[in-house]
Amino acid sequence: MARPTDPASHPNAFVAVIVGLAEPLPLADDRVVAANRTPPREEVQGDGMASGIWTVEIRIDGQPAGSQAFEIVAPEQPRVPPPEPAAPKPATMDDIFHNATRSMVWIRKIDATGRREDTALGFVTGKNRIATAFQAVDAATKLQIEFSDGRKVETDKIAACSRTGDWALIETDTSAIPALPSGDPKLVNVGERLIAFNVENGARAIGGVDITGDRMVPGFGERIQISPALASEAAGGPLLDLWGRAVGILGGSIAPGSRFGQRSMSVSPGLFSSLAAVNAAVPLSALPGNVSSQGATLAELMTSGVLTEPVSAMPEFLYGGTALDMAKKAGEPMPNDVIEFTVRDPQIWVYSVWAQKGKLSKGLVTAKVHDEQNRVRVTIAPKKVSLSSTLSRLTFSFPAAALKPGASRIDLIWDGRPVWRTFIHLTE
Repeated sequence: MARPTDPASHPNAFVAVIVGLAEPLPLADDRVVAANRTPPREEVQGDGMASGIWTVEIRIDGQPAGSQAFEIVAPEQPRVPPPEPAAPKPATMDDIFHNATRSMVWIRKIDATGRREDTALGFVTGKNRIATAFQAVDAATKLQIEFSDGRKVETDKIAACSRTGDWALIETDTSAIPALPSGDPKLVNVGERLIAFNVENGARAIGGVDITGDRMVPGFGERIQISPALASEAAGGPLLDLWGRAVGILGGSIAPGSRFGQRSMSVSPGLFSSLAAVNAAVPLSALPGNVSSQGATLAELMTSGVLTEPVSAMPEFLYGGTALDMAKKAGEPMPNDVIEFTVRDPQIWVYSVWAQKGKLSKGLVTAKVHDEQNRVRVTIAPKKVSLSSTLSRLTFSFPAAALKPGASRIDLIWDGRPVWRTFIHLTE
């Protein structure tokens, strides 16, 4: 909108309409119309002329012939905020698979005889540091690490670990293997779908897992619940966000010492499945921020009771179990196996069946009951046992009140070495 502010000084003044910021405009007969704005302003409103006082000067034959001042008040244009930066798009599953596998490792336990006992996963978190589950190193004499480039190393050094937290940091030469980027576990929400590596037919397979819960387990720490459950070999691998960053360590066991080979345990399939399933993860924030180079060897951790003593299978042991009661005579039917007890039950019975298979015929049998911290809660007095080709049943019991609620481990020991292991669970 324009408003005149000073009448024209020349009798032949005329009104000029100017669009835009006008330069001197040539007219016929060498007349010139020029537009000037006073005072000058920097901003221009939209695509039109700027607000302010404008003066139209008229010249005829080069001589001033008059002027007309007017004010332009341009409507304010709404200021459009700059667009928000686009959120980063999640990586494709193919990208995550190839990027993450570069940092992942196979971890294989080696027993005292040099035999490979178990396989799990792990991933590089920094120079000479590999994160995995505690269960992936528990009861081992040595560890064989296989990197993504095919290189294999053996080590017995643990930089740090937590038995109840179910995490461990292995110290070994990672060479040029890159560290897996880490994400923020606090951003993991129940109901989301994240990414994990399962193990199928001896190979890593990537897929989605649903976050079904987040709970704080007394004595064990935080656990991120996942579904579906993964194979036991997947323990120690990373739980990944949609950008392929590690936010947790798969495993989350609340029964330390329960990772063992079914071949030598003779436990019920139901119990073995419940102990071996990987349906949780430990948040990556559970790991310490700074770890000194002063770690410990597997042997030192075994001696101090941090690690679980391995089971040495023997052919003379046939099978065993736990029950609420026990037949008084060997010929009577065996009781039903029970793994769930209450602290009010009068006795927890443990039975085992033996037979001579070779030259070994005599030994000393005892048992120990451990809590989740690997502390001995019950010790059974040793018994001398003589074996024959006929089946022999050995039984003992202890009061349920001797244990606290939760999971407890029972080790059957022949001549000082565990030969069979089972777990029971107590409630109030």
